[in-house]
This record gives sequence, structure tokens and C-alpha cells, in this order.
Amino acid sequence: MLESELKKLILAKGIFLHGCTHATAKDEVSRCLAIHHFDFAVEMVLKSIAVKKNILTSSRRDLDFKKLWSKITEKGIDLPLRMRMFDLHDLRNLIQHAGTVPSLEDVTNFKGYVESFLEQVVKNEFSVAFDELSLACLIHNPKLKKLLQEAESLFKEGKYKECISMCDEALIRATFEIGDIFSKAGMLTGYFGASDELKKVLSKDYAEKYKGKEFYEAIKELSRAILQVGQASTGMQFLDEFRAKFLKFRELINALDRRTDEELKEDAQFSLDFVTTLLLKWQEEGVLSSDMM
Repeated sequence: MLESELKKLILAKGIFLHGCTHATAKDEVSRCLAIHHFDFAVEMVLKSIAVKKNILTSSRRDLDFKKLWSKITEKGIDLPLRMRMFDLHDLRNLIQHAGTVPSLEDVTNFKGYVESFLEQVVKNEFSVAFDELSLACLIHNPKLKKLLQEAESLFKEGKYKECISMCDEALIRATFEIGDIFSKAGMLTGYFGASDELKKVLSKDYAEKYKGKEFYEAIKELSRAILQVGQASTGMQFLDEFRAKFLKFRELINALDRRTDEELKEDAQFSLDFVTTLLLKWQEEGVLSSDMM
């Protein structure tokens, strides 16, 4: 399989899993986004087939969803769940153009239909199992890639607590070692919006001029505390739109022993999606090193 084909399939899986995360949220906006993600994932795979079979010269070419489906089946390719996928696309159009809000039942049903469609089509047309498509393959840093691949394997084995813990380990390594997010946050505190007085307090040797004084230890602790407040506040900037998901992730980490088996499965899927997507964001921004550390 061409590397470009594999990457598109991995991205399609990532979009589907992102939709699954929205589906678990259950509010109206999340339900709308879940349907959009499910439809998007299906169309990405259809276009990948069309390019592979020379039906389209490029996946950038636009073709109506149902016409694209017909063009593919005219080549003798069996695409399952035709009416379900057409219903999904019609619902997606109603959401986008008429403001229709899908029911929770619709979202749950289409999640199952789309997963079944993707599993069958990816296996039949690309000779790879859907659950073997690894989003972790997109991570460049070998250490982080290995941790996320282990988390994905634990998810497949039904070891959801261990999967979540492995995701937490990957995020910790990225934050404090490989990306060194808090150190960079401390630098930002010193350079942006900080007065000369604050920069002096943040400097490593600030307390040293008081050495020998009875308040030396107190000054040293105060300087460190001010730096940590700055790191915490500017560190949140690296999360951007992921801040709410980060807080949710921390809450579930602290509540693992109180979660049911069904809840743990959803939690593990959320954790994989959140941590992988966040690390891909940091990677794109150049925050994460590609080298082994």
C-alpha cells in the first residue's frame, strides 16, 4: 500500500474516533459534530478507493456523495450498508443546511453502522484490518509513538484502565521531558507581558543576593512559587482548544476505580483520541522533538 493511502486511512479512522468522542458527550452540538465526523470519515475512504481505482485522479476533486458511491460500485466494488450510509449523508446535510439536531439514538446507531462499514471496506479494498490502523504511526518521536502504540494495544485487549494509564504516561513524558512544556511556559512568563520587576523575581539567582539573611529561604520559595504560577497559567496556552478535554482527562484519571466497565471503554477511547490529537498538535507546532530522548 502506498504511504499516502495509508495516511488517509489513518486520518479517516482518527476522524471517526473523534466523532465517537463527540457521541459520548450527548449534548446537541456534540451530536451534530459526531454525525459530521462519521460522514466525513466515510467520504474520505470512498475517495481513497476512487483514487486507487482511477475513478478520480485526485481526492481533491469534488463529486456528489451518491454519485461517487455509484461510480465505485459500477467498477464491481461491493460497498456495504448502502441505505444506512445514504441516510447518514442525508442527515449530515439536514444538520448543515437546515439546522436539524440528530437524536441520541440516531448518533448511537450511525456510530455502529459507520464502524461496521469502515471495518469491511478497509479490509476488503486495502487488505488491512481497521483496528490495525494506528494513529500513533503519525507521531514522529519514537518514545511517544511506542507509548501510544502500547496504549492502542491495551485498548484492543480490553484493558481499559491500563490503556488510560499509558495515555497519561505519554502525556506526562511529552509535557515534562520531550516537549518540556512547563519550562517553555516559564520562558514565556518571563518574556511576554512581564515587567522588569517580575523578570528579576523569576530569575534563577534572584534570591541569592539575600543569602545569609534570615528571610533568604522565604524569598527563594516565593520566587519559585511565582514562577510556578506563571508556568501554570501560560502552560494552559499550549492546550488551546484542548483545555476542557484536559480537565476531563484529569478528572477521569482520578476516578478510574469508580468507573464501570462500559464507562471505562468510553474513557479509554476518549483518552486515546485526546492525547494522540494533542501530541499531533504539539508536533505540528514544533514543540515536540522527533529525536529519542
